[in-house]
Amino acid sequence: MLIGVEGRKIIGLNCGGCGFSTCSEMLKHPQISIKENSLPGPYCTFKVMDLSIASASAVKTAMEHNVDNRMMYKAGVAALKLGILNPCDLIIGIPLSATGKNIYFDRADKLDGWKIIKKNK
Repeated sequence: MLIGVEGRKIIGLNCGGCGFSTCSEMLKHPQISIKENSLPGPYCTFKVMDLSIASASAVKTAMEHNVDNRMMYKAGVAALKLGILNPCDLIIGIPLSATGKNIYFDRADKLDGWKIIKKNK
């Protein structure tokens, strides 16, 4: 699942949360190329908060329905580079799984690491 926002779409509060004194100053700043950086900001702070709230609500709802999930920044960057969810320029990927084990956290490489730590104690 992908959730995205138009991070450079201003709301006009001139709060300075983006690092600029006004929203119009932020828009005058050229957007960073996705080839230069994985987050092509600057972004409106309120749009980033909107994405955070929406993502958190989505993973909480999935968890309540016993669907394993995890927010993945890199999956969102891949979607952004592929042009998925245009015109969004800030995307979070949320893979979902309904298997017997949580494939996002109970990974074999992590479990092996814990076995080694327990042996050495």
